[in-house]
This record gives sequence, structure tokens and C-alpha cells, in this order.
Amino acid sequence: MFPASTRSRAATGAAAALLLTATATAPSAMADAARARLATFNCAGSINVNVHPLNGAVDGRSGSGFRCATPDVSFPAELTISGSVTSSSDLVFTTRTTDSLRRTDTGQVIQFTIDRRFDRDSTAASGNATERSTGGQGRDSGTGTFGTGTGLVTFLITNNYMLDVTV
Repeated sequence: MFPASTRSRAATGAAAALLLTATATAPSAMADAARARLATFNCAGSINVNVHPLNGAVDGRSGSGFRCATPDVSFPAELTISGSVTSSSDLVFTTRTTDSLRRTDTGQVIQFTIDRRFDRDSTAASGNATERSTGGQGRDSGTGTFGTGTGLVTFLITNNYMLDVTV
């Protein structure tokens, strides 16, 4: 067995080696974390969404003047909505869509999944509507109107529509 001072030096040496190993790998780990950073897009404008109750399809797009921003830049964008109804009642449609957000200045496209709830205030042919997200990679909300056609309910969310997406 080694004297106490030798054991202490061995333990100190092992701790120093461990510290050097951790320091040597830290820059690499930090670089990986930097590459994995999420981007947040904050968007505003209006959306037009068609819900097809008979076949469960959902489609839509943003209106003109739709804009998004990151902490660094603001840019014009187009939102395309495509998915399906996950549940419904007379006044409520819950949907899951995979949306595409395209920067019109660069052509860059991001895709994300979002769950939305569309509420209408009556079963009449038209009226007031609200929309809000219930889950997924984005959060959104807004108010507007709805109108019905044969096998179709169209939601025009034109007031205070905001979308926040983190990808």
C-alpha cells in the first residue's frame, strides 16, 4: 500500500486528468449545442382555412401582406395549411395540419405541425369565428368570420391573427 501522500497525489492527478478531458471536449459540445439552436418565427396577417366536414380535409393559406420576423430580420412570407379534422361538433372543428411557411424574399421553406381549434358562434350559414392552437410546434390565434357552402366551412381569420413557430 502507498503512503497517504502518494495516494493523495494519485487522486489529485486523476482529478486533473478528468478536468483536462472535460475541458478538451467542452468546445465540441458547445459547438454542437450552437448548431442545434432552435429558430423562432413570429408572424402576423390573416389566414383563410377551408374545413371539409364530409371528407375531413383541411386546407388554407395566408392572405396578402403576411409577414414574419426573427430577432434579426422581418420578411414577407406565405403560409400554406394542409391536414385533417381530428374531431368536430356542430360549432367546433379540431384539426392537425402540417404547414409550410415560405419566405418570399429568399424561397426558404420551413415545415411544422400544429393542432388548431376553430370555433363558430352558430350553425347559421355565416357568423363570427375564433381560432387558436392547441398543440404542436407552433402557437397561433385570431378572430374573424366563417361561411358555409355545400360540404365546406370557410374560416376567414383576419383580426389579430398571430403565429409563433419554433423549429
